[in-house]
Parts: sequence; structure tokens; C-alpha cells
Amino acid sequence: MELTELEKDVIVAIAENQYADFPDSEVWSWAIDYETKITKKEQISGVVSSLVKKELAITEEYANDNTVKLTEKGVAEYKQIKEAGK
Repeated sequence: MELTELEKDVIVAIAENQYADFPDSEVWSWAIDYETKITKKEQISGVVSSLVKKELAITEEYANDNTVKLTEKGVAEYKQIKEAGK
């Protein structure tokens, strides 16, 4: 699957988030920008929406915030990104 550099950046930020135990762990959406290298805070929502459309991530709504989690496809893309040495 063809991904933009921002999408790759956010996938890695989700998978390697300080609040994640595993690449497919659910993380708070507000915590993603702490881990991104090139994606700006105001871009994250749009990039996550793109990942959801591509079935690479899912979001869940809780009281005042959302969580984001990589799907199986998203974890597979994460592994490819890491193997390619992103």
C-alpha cells in the first residue's frame, strides 16, 4: 500500500507510543503528537482519518477524548516501515 510520509510517521507514533505496550495497543489521541517526527499537531486528525479510511487504524470515542489503535493491516504496515528503515 502506498503511504505518505505523514501517514508513516503517525503509524510509527501510534505503534511506538509511550502509552502503548504493543504495536496494536490503544493509545490516547492526544498522546500521538508527542511521538511524531514530522507531523504537526494540527495535521494529526487528518492523517488519522486517512489511516481509518485505508483500514489501517480504528478510533474509539470515550468521555472527552478518543483513542487510536492500529488494525492488523496497520501493524503489518508498521512492520514494513521498520524493515525499510524509516
